[in-house]
Amino acid sequence: MIKQINEFWGITDDVTFSDEFTGYEDLHDKLDLYTKELYAKDPKGTIEEVFDIYRGRNLVPITYYTEVGLDKAIRQFHARGYQAVNIDRIGIGNNAGQKINRFIFTNMQTAEPKGEVGNSLKHKFYDDTKLKRALKICFEFRTGNVVRPAQVRTALELVTGNVVTNFKAQNARAIVEHLCPVMWGRVYDYSMGYGGRLLGTSASNMNYNYVGIDPNTETYDRLKYLDTFLNSNNELICDVSENYVPEDIDLAFSSPPYFNLEKYSDEPTQCMVQFDSLDAWFDGYATSTMQNIYKGLNSDGIFATNIADYKIGKHEFKIVDRWKEIATKVGFKYNTTLKMMLTTRPGVGNGRTNKKEKWEGVYVFTK
Repeated sequence: MIKQINEFWGITDDVTFSDEFTGYEDLHDKLDLYTKELYAKDPKGTIEEVFDIYRGRNLVPITYYTEVGLDKAIRQFHARGYQAVNIDRIGIGNNAGQKINRFIFTNMQTAEPKGEVGNSLKHKFYDDTKLKRALKICFEFRTGNVVRPAQVRTALELVTGNVVTNFKAQNARAIVEHLCPVMWGRVYDYSMGYGGRLLGTSASNMNYNYVGIDPNTETYDRLKYLDTFLNSNNELICDVSENYVPEDIDLAFSSPPYFNLEKYSDEPTQCMVQFDSLDAWFDGYATSTMQNIYKGLNSDGIFATNIADYKIGKHEFKIVDRWKEIATKVGFKYNTTLKMMLTTRPGVGNGRTNKKEKWEGVYVFTK
């Protein structure tokens, strides 16, 4: 699997400077010469010179690993602190683990937000205009060594259009520990996705038994690979949640696909492929999944969902209230909403300028 991952990213021995690397370590001193002061004197020329450095190496500026490095990074992740749920709220600092899953789940780079074809981190880097825009963001809004790879990567994420993202592993850990009513509990993830909940739940000292399902065959293969580093008794299933009935579940928690917001593959099992309208999606996917969870959830178990309303162009999709309504019809009782705080673009801050919080909800139900 590591060979396949390296081939996707274009990793070769000559840029593998250690077990954890970006491929630009030998260029740090050169990149550090490009300061905000130099940019202020000649913005266009400075951006062109830094652009040429990145094009000369032409490697997407993320963190890469050898298998030894991957094992070490996952062990370090287990030992890291994180922000727990506090008064039904999680802060914005739980970013550990994102680098690991970004590296392993290369198919995040081929998934498409609706109407945003070719807008992944990888596509943005290889688009000259977007890379130059990212460098401008670095010079105008970052501090310190403003154009090192980590800075450029975060700036690329802010450039034009939506990207498919991964659920933060440390947020998953905090939510599961907050909601699961028992130690050694069985936690069912009814839409595994790109490994955030698998990694976060498995890192908990509560020794949960993670049970996860996902129909995407490529994603499933990567999840199995990630699981080989976790020393766990996890159960990973390649199937659709509309058909699978879990057993003896203490907490069911996931962030399911939002109908047509993101296209993960063309496989017929993908719910965006199966259901061509919002009504069909709620009837065929959401209702069936919740009915199966209700059957498999213990009497004192918890059912939780991270989901949000969204827009595609001018078309708004109001799905939160309908999801809650169907959950109630299935037999669940709405309990509370956890707020996962979100960051905003440079210069705005997390609600500091408009005095409004930016957050996504985790909607919590009991049986």
